[in-house]
Amino acid sequence: MHYKKRSQSLQVTLQDDFNLHTVYKIRGLIRDREELKVDLSQSRFVDSEAVIYLQSLLQEGKKIRLKNPPRLFFEVLQILGLHTVWDLESIVEP
Repeated sequence: MHYKKRSQSLQVTLQDDFNLHTVYKIRGLIRDREELKVDLSQSRFVDSEAVIYLQSLLQEGKKIRLKNPPRLFFEVLQILGLHTVWDLESIVEP
């Protein structure tokens, strides 16, 4: 995982999948930043723990941007019933 900290944002580029282990790393880095940008171009999947963590950030009022999430991400959102709650047009970047 590579990351850049800015005053109000954290940019993360994952080299692997977005899972609970990655959540712990991001949680330790984000602190009081208002925005999280995650490049998922090299990820095969995003597990439910990662989606639940992202949901908690959204509930805290943080802005989330996800670049090129894998197809499985959208399936997990649907299973958890979040596909109708999230504003995917503003969150997901191609």
